[in-house]
Amino acid sequence: MSAPKYNFDTPEASTKLSFVANVLLLVLKFIGGFWGGSKALIADCLNSFLDLLANSAVLIGLNVAKRPADADHQYGHGNADVIAASLVAIIIFTTGLYIGYDSIHTIIDKRYEPPHFLATGVAIFTIALKSVLYRYTINIGMRTRSPAVVANAYDHKSDVFASSGALVGIIGAQSGYPILDPVGGIWVGFFIVRNGINLIRDNIHTLMSGAPDKGLVDKVTNTACEIDEVKGVVTTRMRTLGARHIVDIEIFVDRNLSVWEGHQIAHQVRDRLLSKYDDINEVMVHVEPNPE
Repeated sequence: MSAPKYNFDTPEASTKLSFVANVLLLVLKFIGGFWGGSKALIADCLNSFLDLLANSAVLIGLNVAKRPADADHQYGHGNADVIAASLVAIIIFTTGLYIGYDSIHTIIDKRYEPPHFLATGVAIFTIALKSVLYRYTINIGMRTRSPAVVANAYDHKSDVFASSGALVGIIGAQSGYPILDPVGGIWVGFFIVRNGINLIRDNIHTLMSGAPDKGLVDKVTNTACEIDEVKGVVTTRMRTLGARHIVDIEIFVDRNLSVWEGHQIAHQVRDRLLSKYDDINEVMVHVEPNPE
């Protein structure tokens, strides 16, 4: 009997693989920094350690988000995914600030450190590994609509930026222009901070019951109007809960219908929306008599 194949195409699998990769990088940076005498590599261990914390937060968030609804969380635990994504976003933002701050002080203090050859190898390996992890993780995050996995993918992307800046600095120093290292660090720090701010903004929007893209709201409204008995839609309100949405829609029906008939039409609308959109978790339909 053959052993069951492990499914790598899941949010949990991508996060576990990211964790293993970050452990590998942490060990490589520490060994390279210790044996090669590179303070920069030893300092960069902090970045890998923060990545491990981010991976742990994502794994916890994904597991909590899968819990069914209970008496205290009647719409489920989906926002645990968003909370984990927010923690990752804060780590990305903090990493960018640190890189920028350290680079500025390097220029002010003129403490240019000659790069060790091990730093070049680690930077190239990190760029290659993190680029692959970014593409792998972002595809899973977008397909599953998991904010935490998407944030984890952008954490990989930030590491690609950081290592690319470090590589430019190493090449610059080897070419006789050591100032390129901190200048590149400022540039990298700016882009990482910007990524962190964008992720924080998006996740705060979700946690504050922000509406999804207007195009989706319009599609939901049009789908409800496809039912013959629906004479119009008064309002369609939506909010995001983790990777899925909750719909609150108010429809017009014939004013002469009975309460039971109006109730049946509301059920049709709810069933149609839930069957057509797999990213909708719950639908509340309010029935209003058509004034015409």
